[in-house]
Amino acid sequence: MRAVSLLICLFIVAVFAGCNHQKADLVNPVIGNISFVEKFGFEPDEATDNELRIKTHLLYVERLLRKKDISHLSDEYKSKRTQVLNLLRSYANAGKYPKNYDYKGERKPCFIDKDQNICAVGYLVEQTAGRRTAEAINADYKYADIFDMEGQTVDKWIAASGLTKDECAMIQPTYGSYPNGDPVSNRVKPMYAISSAVLMGANATFNAVNIIDLAKGGNSKTAPVFGFLAGTSQIAIGAFGFSRDRRLTQYDDRPMFTSQGKLSLFNIGIGTTTILLSSWNLLKQKKMEQKRTSWNIYSFPAGNNQTGLGLSFSRKI
Repeated sequence: MRAVSLLICLFIVAVFAGCNHQKADLVNPVIGNISFVEKFGFEPDEATDNELRIKTHLLYVERLLRKKDISHLSDEYKSKRTQVLNLLRSYANAGKYPKNYDYKGERKPCFIDKDQNICAVGYLVEQTAGRRTAEAINADYKYADIFDMEGQTVDKWIAASGLTKDECAMIQPTYGSYPNGDPVSNRVKPMYAISSAVLMGANATFNAVNIIDLAKGGNSKTAPVFGFLAGTSQIAIGAFGFSRDRRLTQYDDRPMFTSQGKLSLFNIGIGTTTILLSSWNLLKQKKMEQKRTSWNIYSFPAGNNQTGLGLSFSRKI
């Protein structure tokens, strides 16, 4: 009984652990991860594709800035602003972003990386003021936030762009450290893997007990009842992991089923098996109880030419 109680505690903890995830560092310090949350419905984490996060952020900011009231700007600056935002959209869709080679375990902006890939703001500078201007900024502020760039070159470009410094800071993404481990398709979140393993152990145990009960005609309801709980829990985390994985694969070029997606499907299958075995066990026990229990209504002479009715009830132990 202690073993069953321990298993119950473990898979309850595992359910909460599997549905919980650590919040990743922000893709932008001004607006955080709101772009990703609005599009996908959940916070990104360490397993989320970095390029997908950046593209989602840039296109979100581009749309946001186009909606701003710019009636106070002159026609010249309105035109420049439109040009810059058009460039931002083209850059976001091209998907050639720099990499953070130098700050392992951190998200940092990177103006131009060692492969000569340029960041979003750097690209806007390059296309409107020239590559040499962008490289001059990179020489002094390669991994700096926009607010930390205090040189006249930066301020002069911002003043002529039709954007504000706050808006440029809103555009500037951060980049996760590179290389960041295995390809996305081969990653399974550690906490998700642990919670899945714990629940698999619990489900396997209850399945074994259910099978033994079915073979020997046992009448304990512990295994089928807790089997329902274990099976439902495994299906729940499987559905959560699968729906999350499928939403992401709709927006990038990853395989239809990543490793985590396959594990999610396996979770659903194991949970379903446990529920079916538990149902079968309970149904068989109910039929056996009905066979052990019998009742009968009978008549008997009660005197004075009257007939009485009696009820008999018996149960085999």
